[in-house]
Formats: sequence, structure tokens, C-alpha cells
Amino acid sequence: MTGPLLSSQNSETDHIWILPHSARRPRLAVPRTHEWPPAVRSAERLRGSLVSCGPGLRPAAWPETPRVRLAALAPWLGNQFVAIGTTAAWVWGVTRRPAVPLQSSTMGRKRPPARAIAGIAVHEHALTASDIAQFGDGRVTTRTRTLCDLLRSATPLSRVDRVACRLLLLQHEGGRSSVQAALDAGARRYRRVATTRLRDL
Repeated sequence: MTGPLLSSQNSETDHIWILPHSARRPRLAVPRTHEWPPAVRSAERLRGSLVSCGPGLRPAAWPETPRVRLAALAPWLGNQFVAIGTTAAWVWGVTRRPAVPLQSSTMGRKRPPARAIAGIAVHEHALTASDIAQFGDGRVTTRTRTLCDLLRSATPLSRVDRVACRLLLLQHEGGRSSVQAALDAGARRYRRVATTRLRDL
């Protein structure tokens, strides 16, 4: 156990020991249901203890959070790809479902696999450590990077994309000016388009 124990005395004989926050309860790992035998997964789905979560599954007792959604994508992303774009937007809870195919990027500018992977599009984005949030073994672009990527899209934003951008902007602590600073510091490609879209949100 790390950290000191704090004692609160309420009588000459009784002590209440208060654990530091980090020692109260360890963070549990989301069950790796994709590694269960198919027969077990099928049985648990019939029982209702496993439910759909995007294209994957989650334990019914685990609420949908970014960590749980990212764990549900493990069969496709593993620990080698980063969820980006519309897939990252779903992980952050600003869209109802991830687009098909799932959008991902390699790490460290590695080239995508030569063979296509069913259900997933793999890109080669220049991502730094500050662009990535990690939950367990899974990785997703941060809310800021996700918003910037959506704004820099080469194709027109759909209604779903615009709603996702508005919600990500509302969640951004620095507000519109901070997002604009992130766009200015990023790639020049489609920066003018992204700036216009940001202004119109």
C-alpha cells in the first residue's frame, strides 16, 4: 500500500482510518471478452451478461464509458492501432455509433499493413504522445486531436459530424480559441477549411 494512513480519532479508544484516494480501490481492468471462447461469449450474450457495444461487446454491468468503448474495439485495434476520427468520436461518446469501417492510425508513422483488415481502415497519421489518450491497452486520439481531425476532413461534414464537433467543443476546457491554436500548430493541410468550420460551429 502506498501513501500514509490518516488517522481520525473520535474517542479515546476508537480510530477511523482514512485511506488515501489512490489506496482506496484499484482501477479494475475491463474484462477482455474478445479473448473468451466463442461458445462462452455466445452463452453470456444469451444470458444477457454481455451486450452490444458498437461493433463489439461489453459486460452488462459495465456502463458505456470511453474506457469500455475502447475495450470493445480491441478485436480490431488491439494495442497496435489508435482510434481516430469518427471512431474516436464514438469512443468519447459524441456519436451514437462508430462509422463503418472503423477509423484507425498506426503509431510512430509506421506504414499500414499491406493486407487490408476486415472492418477497419488503417491510416498513417503523424501522432505524438500528446495526441493520444490511453485506457488499458487501448489508444484513442484526445478530444482535442479528434475535434481537429474532424474539422480538417477532406470531405464535407455530415450532420452527425457537425454534432460531434459541437459536443467536443463544449467539452473542451480551453474553448474555441484553444482549439484554433491547436489547428494553427498542426498540419497546414485543410487548415483554412477547418478554421471556417470551427467558426461556424
